Amino acid sequence: MVKETKQLAISYFEGKISREEEKTLFDFLQQSEDNRVLFHSWETEWSEHHDVDAETEQAWEFLASKMLEEEEKPARTITLWRRIAAAAAIVLLIASTAFTTWYVTSNAPENYYALTAPQGSKSQLTLPDGSKVWLNAGSTLRYSTQYSQKNRKVELTGEGYFEVAKHDGAEFTVKTSGYEVVVKGTHFNVSAYNDDRYITTNLMQGSVMINRGEDHLLMKPGEMVKLDTTTGELIKSTFSNNANAWIQNMIDYDEITLDDFAKVLSRQYAVNVNIRSAALRQTQFSISLRNKETIDEVLDALKRVMKMKVHRDGKDIYISE
Repeated sequence: MVKETKQLAISYFEGKISREEEKTLFDFLQQSEDNRVLFHSWETEWSEHHDVDAETEQAWEFLASKMLEEEEKPARTITLWRRIAAAAAIVLLIASTAFTTWYVTSNAPENYYALTAPQGSKSQLTLPDGSKVWLNAGSTLRYSTQYSQKNRKVELTGEGYFEVAKHDGAEFTVKTSGYEVVVKGTHFNVSAYNDDRYITTNLMQGSVMINRGEDHLLMKPGEMVKLDTTTGELIKSTFSNNANAWIQNMIDYDEITLDDFAKVLSRQYAVNVNIRSAALRQTQFSISLRNKETIDEVLDALKRVMKMKVHRDGKDIYISE
């Protein structure tokens, strides 16, 4: 089975896969994280020994352009490998460990693209207006196929760092489950994971407006807005850590609980961190790691910060007193 699936992956990389075969490959990738890791290894192996020729590139570009011509056909899912030039002049730059899936659906008045960075990976893309977005592990960015300099709206689940291009005062909006971030041209980080209690926005450059119902908060560089999704409280404060350190695979947090940090580690390293002590879960600490540490090195650092025991069984990690 694995041998046959690897051949499907090779056909996928070469742009020679059929729609039915592509669905079989996609189903395989959705079954488990191990399957996605295996896919990455096949991709790395293939890319080291092959180059995409001009004919294959042209075929992919033609397919991408046809995507937007078929908007009236039934809803479908289309996966594109990293060398594909998307139809709307989208430039997709994917981190070496990231497997990225584009969805184009037509079950709504307008179609949407969605870029997903699975657990243990990160992705980067440049939108048609020149704005740049980095996605952290376990995140999805969704936006309309009609995205343009006049329609600059995206939806974020998870964490993203944005460098927004200015265009004649046209606003750029990031919609999260808790509030909207409205800007004209600036650099900021938004974290809005569904399983996190807080939705946060950290502003590095420019200005940002946070809109939540009747609440409107104007931010300036160095400020952070945090929404408590449990109480609905919206708080503005300052921050001193490197809020987008994750882009360089670094870790930098002020006063984070071990419970929240376990979620960060689970996403970043594609592991399952389980805390067996209620007291440890609520323990707060600050941590700054700059050398792209492995998960084991991070756990060793934690053990130096607090009294705890760590047991690891493959991807399952257990922390206790």
